[in-house]
Amino acid sequence: MTYKPVSTKIFKKFLRATGLKHQRTSGDHEIWDYPNKSDLLRPVTFIGCDKNIPALHVNTNLKTLGIKRKDFDEIISNL
Repeated sequence: MTYKPVSTKIFKKFLRATGLKHQRTSGDHEIWDYPNKSDLLRPVTFIGCDKNIPALHVNTNLKTLGIKRKDFDEIISNL
């Protein structure tokens, strides 16, 4: 199945809904993590100034979070 890019605005809403917080910005990249940093092996990182996030980057970040793509699609449909 081919996935389309996701709007950066929608992806940020999704991250907030899952409990992540914006920690810092490094260059163009936004770094998001849980307030208790021991919950993830690595933070979620994406280019925040782009209009859309490529599907590959979304999938990589979902793998980091341990969330399946179908669950992600269901969550963003309710935002």
